[in-house]
Formats: sequence, structure tokens, C-alpha cells
Amino acid sequence: MPISTIRKPTILRPEEGNQFSILGAQFITKATGEQTNQAWTIYEVTDTEENGPPLHTHPWEEAFYILEGELDIQVGTETILVSPGFFVNIPHNTPHAFKVRSATAKFLVLISPQGAKNFYEEMGQIADISSLNMEKVQPVLNKYGLQFLA
Repeated sequence: MPISTIRKPTILRPEEGNQFSILGAQFITKATGEQTNQAWTIYEVTDTEENGPPLHTHPWEEAFYILEGELDIQVGTETILVSPGFFVNIPHNTPHAFKVRSATAKFLVLISPQGAKNFYEEMGQIADISSLNMEKVQPVLNKYGLQFLA
């Protein structure tokens, strides 16, 4: 008979969780694989107008749920304007990008497998300002299989 591990529920108040910044976007970690049976990690992200990553791919699943504001999300060659209530799931290795279109936007980003969180945490250590130093960033991109396409 397998032994199951009893995990405690994760309950966080607004603004609680590990906080870091990537290129001006503010991340708050809400749950990690250690709390989700190694299944997924979720972030609450707050970002500002015109910010967002260029077209890229990576080997993990990524989903967005929009809470506030508007974003253009590009998946492949299609771009859609998303607003509160929109959900977008992006399969691994699918070219995608987003750009904030409102003054600010708040959204949830869910990633799986949960180990992809290490990419975000490392980027938060080397890309926590609004400009990108590719000498520092490229080794992290290579390590986790993220490729910029544009």
C-alpha cells in the first residue's frame, strides 16, 4: 500500500508570496511544485504599458489568466487582445509573446512542469531592471531552452 504525503493547503493574502522583478514586471509566487505535488507553479504578475517579452519558445507549458488591464498575446502568427476573464493556454515550444496595452495589467501565469520556476527565479536575479543584458541572460536562456525568435 503506497504511503501518501499529506500536504498543507496554501493560503496567501494579497501581496504575500516570494516577490521579484523581471524586466520591470513584478512577480509574486503564489504556489510552487513543492506545494502542488510537483505539478505546477503559479505567479501573479503586474506589468506596465508596452512591456512584455519578444516572440519566444520554451519547453514548458504556460497559461495566462487576465485579472486587470489588457494585453496583446501573440500565439504563432495570431495576436489577440485579451482583457479580464480571458484565459490563454500555450503548449510547450509554441512561439508566443505578449505586450501590455493598458497603463497596467495584472494576470496569473501558470507554468508546468513546476521545475520551470527555476528559470523565472534566475531571471529575477539577473534581469530585475528594465533593460536586458544579453551577456548575463543568454546562459540562463540556454540552460532552460528558451529561445527568442524576433
